[in-house]
Amino acid sequence: MRDFCISDRILFTAILYTVNERDCDILIIGAGAAGLAAAQKLREAGKSAIVLEARDHVGGRVHTRRERGIVEAGAEFVHGEHAATWELIKSLGLPTQEWRAGESSFRVFSTGNGIRPDSETLLADMRKAEEGLYEYRGPDETVADFMKARAVSDESLFFAERHIGDLEGADAQNLGAVALASEGALATNGPRNFWITGGYDQVVRALAEGSDIRLNCAASRVEWKEGDVRVACEDGSVFTSRQLILTLPVGVLRARSVSFVPELPDSFHDAAGRIGFGNNTKLVLWLKKPLEDFGMLDSDGLFGHFWQRLFGEESVLVGYSGGSRADALASMSENDATASGIEEVAGAFGSGFKDQIAEARHFTWSNDPFTLGSYSYAPPGIGSARAELSAPIEHTIYYAGEATNAHGHTATVHGAIEAGRDVAATILKQS
Repeated sequence: MRDFCISDRILFTAILYTVNERDCDILIIGAGAAGLAAAQKLREAGKSAIVLEARDHVGGRVHTRRERGIVEAGAEFVHGEHAATWELIKSLGLPTQEWRAGESSFRVFSTGNGIRPDSETLLADMRKAEEGLYEYRGPDETVADFMKARAVSDESLFFAERHIGDLEGADAQNLGAVALASEGALATNGPRNFWITGGYDQVVRALAEGSDIRLNCAASRVEWKEGDVRVACEDGSVFTSRQLILTLPVGVLRARSVSFVPELPDSFHDAAGRIGFGNNTKLVLWLKKPLEDFGMLDSDGLFGHFWQRLFGEESVLVGYSGGSRADALASMSENDATASGIEEVAGAFGSGFKDQIAEARHFTWSNDPFTLGSYSYAPPGIGSARAELSAPIEHTIYYAGEATNAHGHTATVHGAIEAGRDVAATILKQS
């Protein structure tokens, strides 16, 4: 970050409070799905906006890699047949593929000594521990306690906790059953999951089209008063506007990587602290030939879950982890993390599986300074923190992201798109 001397601050303040002409109506920090969706809606309404993005590409936690085939280092699935993402997918004519693991193949379990012959029974028992979670209306308790009271065995509880931990990016003992059920009751996206076969980045590029986006422009300092904003970036560039939309991930908000003068209200930081921000890591194994009759693997290793994607003649096996297991993997070198995942799958399919691996990569977001984690989750006691975080600050500073989605679609790309559109609608209504 750039350090400002006293003379810099005097000049900074003088410009801030006397400027009559600004670079735009609204500055947006972050060119992820929320920031891009907000910019698009504002532009369509005739407002000028500039999006400041620290990376050299748009998309945020959507990051399609094309070094070999098409793989998603970040968001991978379109969650739900009614998700807001479909508006863009259909308008662009993007081909998709439904993930139909439960119909065309099977889900199996492994504890390191091959595929469990009782996989079907174990899956049924695991689901008993999860049954009723999203309809829960009892006193606030952790998801771990909810499942423990319903589990038929310690082993089924073990796998149920790993399943929810990967979905939510947090261990079951850190998840609130009441909040999880309340948010789930609002969701209207639907239960089916889809891949965008040509890459998820097509969606964010479409959202970005026509907007004024400044890449490699990491915001470091914001000085503001009601109706006036000035943002300084690490490269020395400065931008002025009447209002500001923040779309930084919750992990970055907590780290206070961007300084504010005056500081944002304590209520804002308190809300950010009450929202959980999880961690997930992803292992990608390129295979020389597909695994036959395979849908999904639940294992007792650090990754825990694996699924298969097909690209023509080549197959990709994706390993996924969440919560403390993801933290452990993120602390490893990439070689050690990939080796751990390979051993995990070899424990299920036999040592000969290693000969089928053409290439391996491990992706983690907790070590990325522009995310510091994967996506938000609801811990016990979260209360109204999501709404509090999105409350406008003196009609000048607004926050939007998947963590503030008001429709039960948190931790998703379509949730971020909705949140971006919602904050833009709020600004337009107030103007």
